[in-house]
Amino acid sequence: MRIILADPNQKSLWALKTLLDEEPGMEVVGDAEHARQLQTIAETCSADLVLLDKKLPGAEIGALITDLHILVPRPVVVVMSSDTEDGRFMLKAGADAFLSKGERPDWLLTVLRQYAQRMQNSDVTGSE
Repeated sequence: MRIILADPNQKSLWALKTLLDEEPGMEVVGDAEHARQLQTIAETCSADLVLLDKKLPGAEIGALITDLHILVPRPVVVVMSSDTEDGRFMLKAGADAFLSKGERPDWLLTVLRQYAQRMQNSDVTGSE
């Protein structure tokens, strides 16, 4: 699964990259600290999934999610936030999933593995 990371915090990006680099079948194909960077990377990398911090500067989160969803192929957009109350709003804004940054890293991996499995099954069957 090809993943783009988007977080304004360099330490968070490093931690996520480190975690995902050790996970079989997951490849970080780009990272961004700003919405414009994310859009440029997403348009050129054909990622399967975008892991996006809610506070990414440069665009309103709902508009950014919409822009990501019109890409072909369409990536899954998972939004993260340290505020658990953001979950319902992010899903309403079009995110495919929401993760609290307060969760343990193994929960993030569990969610990403589930998406990877769905994508693999979709490739095998030829449908979603």
